[in-house]
Amino acid sequence: MIQAIRMCKMAPEERAVVRRECTAIRAAISEGDQDYRHRNMAKPMFIHMLGYPTHFGQMECLKLIAAVGFPEKRIGYLGLMLLLDKRQEVLMLVTNSLKQDLNHSNQFIVGLALCALGNICSAEMARDLSPEVERLLQSREPNTKKKDTHKNEEVVAQEENLKSAN
Repeated sequence: MIQAIRMCKMAPEERAVVRRECTAIRAAISEGDQDYRHRNMAKPMFIHMLGYPTHFGQMECLKLIAAVGFPEKRIGYLGLMLLLDKRQEVLMLVTNSLKQDLNHSNQFIVGLALCALGNICSAEMARDLSPEVERLLQSREPNTKKKDTHKNEEVVAQEENLKSAN
């Protein structure tokens, strides 16, 4: 796909390749092939970085975040941070997955959740997830503690905004 896009000499040709690839990605997502879900989600992220709409990948990001494996969660959280922003209603669906991942035993999954939380945290998410973030400050893992300290500043700022708005 990347090679086909790079070989395009004119914008209409590039749009046609992107349209064809988006159709193939949608078909692959609807087929539900579990082995290649995270690979299929990496393609819309690249297309999004080129400036094309990739709204069809938002729900697939949430499905990947809810998956068990680390590669799926990694691509899911990356897609969440790229394809969504703080103003979208779909983010309310990810709060429970974030809460579960913040309580996960794997420090790398906790790190993914903290990174995503710091980038897309809304005031409501900050209110709901601040106990988990504060608990992670007591963690013995230095990597988790470092990420938590950085992201905690952003969550506290969002929570203060929520309190001042009320």
